[in-house]
Amino acid sequence: MKRVLLVLVTLLFISTLAFAGGTGEKPGAGKAKSIVMVVKLEGIAWFDNMRTGVAAFGKDHPDITATQTGGATADPAVQAKIIEDLTAKGVNAILAVPNDPASLVTVFKRANDAGIFTLTHEASVQQQVSYDVEAFDNTAYGKHMMDVLAKWMGNSGMWQPFVGHLTSTTHNQWVDGEVAQAEAAYPGLKMATDRQEEQENQQIAHDKTLELLKTYPDLKAIMGSAMTTVPGAGQAITEKGLIGKVAGFGTCLPSVAGDYIKSGAVISIHFWVPADAGYVTARAAYELLKGNKVTEGMDMGRPGYTKVTIKNNESGVPVIYGAAWVDVNKDNLKDWINPDGKYKL
Repeated sequence: MKRVLLVLVTLLFISTLAFAGGTGEKPGAGKAKSIVMVVKLEGIAWFDNMRTGVAAFGKDHPDITATQTGGATADPAVQAKIIEDLTAKGVNAILAVPNDPASLVTVFKRANDAGIFTLTHEASVQQQVSYDVEAFDNTAYGKHMMDVLAKWMGNSGMWQPFVGHLTSTTHNQWVDGEVAQAEAAYPGLKMATDRQEEQENQQIAHDKTLELLKTYPDLKAIMGSAMTTVPGAGQAITEKGLIGKVAGFGTCLPSVAGDYIKSGAVISIHFWVPADAGYVTARAAYELLKGNKVTEGMDMGRPGYTKVTIKNNESGVPVIYGAAWVDVNKDNLKDWINPDGKYKL
């Protein structure tokens, strides 16, 4: 009887080894690697579109899972907590669009210590990441938007820049470019007051625009950085009956600002395709997981990123730059509308 039990126990042990990977592989070996994008906040069109790019990358690369998450508010503390939770879960790569790059350095360090790759998008000064991905040079983008605004204003008059958060590196770099271009090329332009923070909230952008219009009756243009500024300003301009006298400009999507472009409350919007940025950032993470590097001139598989350039930031982090900005105004808005009348983006 004892011999029979011994044989049964031995057979059970052998079968357990085989089930767990008796070939020498650890249990769970071969499991798809996981890439997670943590955006500033969920529930807005910009990051809804980015999710499609992250998901598309996962579909194109079945050896990994690629997903997106984010907080219900654009709160740096909430974003940091999400990253801490992902670190505890043991994902393989964490990607982020930071609300406040400095606030993520410590949590990124913990992730790195756990063997997790970290990357960012829209954070060219970020520390503690393997790569940051930018759609373009931020200063050049800001200068370009200022050229468009200045032309409509006849190179003179009062304008006002907005940022989502005063801690947002990318938004402030755009405004820095706008201000530099205005000072260098358009001495007739005057900024009403210090850059305004609207917390990536359309209602706040609307309310602050109304306040500015009251305080500065000569104000002609609002320049937005967060996607919520342009529709907020467009709504305020419309309510005050100032279409043709005051206009909105800045970073936004056709689906959010298109109707204001049609009405003339907004003259021009500028953006990069979030889905492409999400795809390219996931691609950079994928290369790391494969033991590769992203190199100068590399084709990252999306328009505007077919021949990337790479420059190290002050912390020595390689920043991957594309050339992917898009301009939309009343002349080409139709190109962003589907036959059913819905906006493509």
